[in-house]
Amino acid sequence: MNYLISQAKKLKQRINKISQVATPIEVEKNEQIFYIRYLQEGMIVFDIGANIGELSLLFSRFVGSSGQVHAFEASQLTFDKLSTVCKIANRPQIILNHLAVADQEKILKLNVYSEEYSGWNSLAHRPLENYGINIKPVYIEDIHSITLDNYCETNKIEFIDLLKIDVEGAEYQVLLGAKYLFENKRVRCCVFEFGGTTFDMGNRPEEIESFLNSCGYRISNIVKGNPNFPGRVNALSAKFSLHIAKPN
Repeated sequence: MNYLISQAKKLKQRINKISQVATPIEVEKNEQIFYIRYLQEGMIVFDIGANIGELSLLFSRFVGSSGQVHAFEASQLTFDKLSTVCKIANRPQIILNHLAVADQEKILKLNVYSEEYSGWNSLAHRPLENYGINIKPVYIEDIHSITLDNYCETNKIEFIDLLKIDVEGAEYQVLLGAKYLFENKRVRCCVFEFGGTTFDMGNRPEEIESFLNSCGYRISNIVKGNPNFPGRVNALSAKFSLHIAKPN
């Protein structure tokens, strides 16, 4: 009986821990604070899934003219907006790439949503109706992908000071395409997203953990005190979160 009571208490504690994780607004706040504290002039930053450039502009401000921001956006329509924003802002240190980043270099299929929901564009076929969301892609776009290992070799980039990955579920594929960089500790800090989209893409948090741990990286939630991969069981329980990976 005591054993059953003990196990019930542990289960309750785990449930409470999951339910008390940060809200998306709190996650975003902690993300911005982390970048402001971490970034320094002259750093090399990669913005994978740049969207229209909100974070690319923030990064470029703090790395200054001596640094670089390599921004990647797959969707043609969103990339055009990104290009316009960066041109108006006059930030020549932002290097624009109309490319997806993945584990292979080939043509991929991107599910593109309406302009209002462009942040949901994803390689995954998302069953949003299962989450009570009645929104579907408006079209599918053929996009070119590149691996970070090949991109850095081609452009003679030895180290990435900050690698930010927000690609609606395909974060694991981006990591796999940077295996050489991670194995050789050439990524000094990586910030990546986790949530229901991770499962929609067919990925699991255990795979991400295993990859990063095998490369000698430790993982922490960007919100202090929150667990890694909260709600990690499935897409319905997964909580939106951001994680930091740094070399041990």
